[in-house]
Parts: sequence; structure tokens; C-alpha cells
Amino acid sequence: MKNILIACFTAILLTACQTKSDKIRDFVDMYNRSSSMMTSYMIKSTKAIDSGHDEITIEVNTSSQAGDEMESALIKSSLPELIGQAIKSEPEGQELLNSGVKFNIKIYGIGAHLIADEVIDNKSLKGDAAKELKSISQGNAGASQLNTVLEVFNKNLPSEDKATGIKIMSIKADEENNIVYTAQVPDDLKEMLKTEGSEQILKDEMLRSPQVQQIFTKTDALGVKNLKYRYTDAKGTTIKEITITKEDLK
Repeated sequence: MKNILIACFTAILLTACQTKSDKIRDFVDMYNRSSSMMTSYMIKSTKAIDSGHDEITIEVNTSSQAGDEMESALIKSSLPELIGQAIKSEPEGQELLNSGVKFNIKIYGIGAHLIADEVIDNKSLKGDAAKELKSISQGNAGASQLNTVLEVFNKNLPSEDKATGIKIMSIKADEENNIVYTAQVPDDLKEMLKTEGSEQILKDEMLRSPQVQQIFTKTDALGVKNLKYRYTDAKGTTIKEITITKEDLK
């Protein structure tokens, strides 16, 4: 028993005596060991690097194409902060942020083109997204928690697809834990959406998209039920609403 107490006491002392550099190296090691768990249809790979001078570089390689301006804009405006909030939600990350460590988030698309290069620190991370991310990861997801996290995206909207003129106005979770995308369409597409059969054509096209399937896969643990796409005109009047369920993918 005496030997166990000595071992435990020594372990506590060693932990307490860790320098900031030690804690940075530990965080980098922990991040890189778990990096394979962070991949998805969008994130192809990620790694952490001890950059020195109390800074950690987080590199993220995505599947974003250079010509997709709308997707790149959403990634640039939202992903660095989401990564920062995720880091803040972990005790080790929070401790480093509190001690003045900065995280340089570098996000790349296909062909290694740089989409975002942003430095995140304790002052730049606002709101309760980190707390809600932690709650969600523990299986306590609800509409309010999801909306707190989705607010990271919403504050950077609207975002326009230059090719079609469609603008994403908001991404929200409703009371039933459906994720609702509200998109404003230009006048030349408005009439097309009103035609009979257009809903099924759009839905079939979405179901062929691997992104839609991946969204369901990655949000299953969050309790997300359905994806809803609400198309409106410039005045906010609903033109068409499409619901995609998990059963539709079978």
C-alpha cells in the first residue's frame, strides 16, 4: 500500500511540474493519435504541429474544390472557429488557451490550395459553443445545443453560390431535431421550382450526393432526424420544401 501511495504521489507531482512546452507536446501527441477519428467526406486528414513560441499549428486537408466558391467561403468563415471551439471544449485545450497558447488553423482544399489561415486564441473564441459541443459529445444533444453550434455558421451567412445565385440564408435545428436549411432562390429559378415534379427531381439529385449521406452518418450520434431544405423567394415566402429522411437513403 505504501508503494502505491508513493507512486500516486509521484505521478501527481510529475503532472503538476509539467511545463507549458510539455503540455503542448502532450496535446499535439493526443491530437495526432486521434486524428483518424476526425475524418469525414469533407475532412480528409488533419494533424497538429508544435510550432514553437507557444503556438500549435492545426493543418486540415479537405475535399473542397478550388472552383467551389460557396463551399470555400463556408469553410473559411466557419471551420476555424468550430475547430477552436472543439479544442476549447476539452480540458487540455482549455488549459492551453488559458495559458496564452495560440492555435494557427490552416485549412487546405484539393491541390493544397489554402482556404483559411487563422489564428485562434482565448480572446477570439466567444459564446457557449464549446460547452454545447461537450454536451453533444456526451449524448445530450438537443435543438438548443445544436443551434448554439450552428450559430458559428449562421453568423457568416448568407452565402451565395455564384453559379446558380442561390443563397444559403440560415442553418437551424428545429424542435424535432431536424436540420433545416433555408435557401433563397433568384427569380429565374423560382418559377422552375414551382413546376410539378420539381420536388422529386431535386430530391433525387440530393440523394445521389455522397455529402447528404455523410451528413446523416456524422450526425447520427447527435440525434438529428431529418434534413429539411426550405427554398424561398427574396421576400422569404416559401416556394418549395424538401425533406430527406434516413429511410430515403436505403
